[in-house]
Amino acid sequence: MNKNFVAGLCLLALPSAVMPALAQDPQKCLECHEPAEDWAGLSVEEIITAAKAPDNKRHAPNQALSDEQLRLIIAELLPQ
Repeated sequence: MNKNFVAGLCLLALPSAVMPALAQDPQKCLECHEPAEDWAGLSVEEIITAAKAPDNKRHAPNQALSDEQLRLIIAELLPQ
């Protein structure tokens, strides 16, 4: 295979791998949310639904995450 072709494929694949990885960082949520206040009274399912809302541009990377990945993030951020 041509080295340039392989390098091009790697460059094209990189954003699709990086965006979910960035979204998995719970600290990104803390840039806008105070979980104890913003998520008070909401169930985990309601938080997941809001996190995957397509009309919220800041939540766009969350579309690539599974519900289980979001549950782990929420569990880490919510006070016990």
